[in-house]
Amino acid sequence: MSELKPFDFSMFTDRQLRDLAYQLQAEFVKRRARARALARESGDLTEAAGPRYRNPQNSAETWSGRGNMPAWVCIAMERGHSLESLEIDEESET
Repeated sequence: MSELKPFDFSMFTDRQLRDLAYQLQAEFVKRRARARALARESGDLTEAAGPRYRNPQNSAETWSGRGNMPAWVCIAMERGHSLESLEIDEESET
């Protein structure tokens, strides 16, 4: 990251500083949204594909199959479920 020179903000009023902070925050939000959209388009986000597995005990808990295995998957497998048995049935979802 490039080294920025210190800036003297003392010439700004409190209101101007608040406005500047708001504008900076809005710019960060816009850039993050743009970066997420690009990642989604390139397939880098797991949420683009949606969940692949669902917890039989709590249907709100899902997992895409990527990344670390959630605790509920490990517990279900210890109780005798196979990973295949936790897969979401696409036909029954619609």
